[in-house]
Amino acid sequence: MTSAQIFAELRVALKAGHYRELSHLEKNIYYIKAKQIRKRKDTSFNKPHKGMIDSLINKVCIRLETPKDQVLGKCRKGYLVRARSLIHNVLREKYYMSLPMIGHYFNQDHTTVLNSVQMKQDKRRFWKEDETIRKDFESLLND
Repeated sequence: MTSAQIFAELRVALKAGHYRELSHLEKNIYYIKAKQIRKRKDTSFNKPHKGMIDSLINKVCIRLETPKDQVLGKCRKGYLVRARSLIHNVLREKYYMSLPMIGHYFNQDHTTVLNSVQMKQDKRRFWKEDETIRKDFESLLND
């Protein structure tokens, strides 16, 4: 489990109902652990700025040889849906962006983004085992 995932779990855990009854000392233990994880240089917990998102979209467009204006458009051709799905999943897993936030950037509903994320989880359509999109996803995740 990466430190980003640990931090995300801690953040969710502190909002859960059964953590409300923790003593002050117990809550401080969680906060100290979160601060230690946050100080690590290999993770970023800030929201990505517009330049980072644009850079990611440009990388995907170059890699998949698709025009950027069409990727950001409404067209539902397969190669464009594939590019959007790749971008949605990278934004979700690398930057922990919310579904509505990703959808807002693409002028889409959050359920459209949810469908892209679930396609990857369920290994449907573009995300089947033998597809090359997984290699692209891993290399973009590690950039």
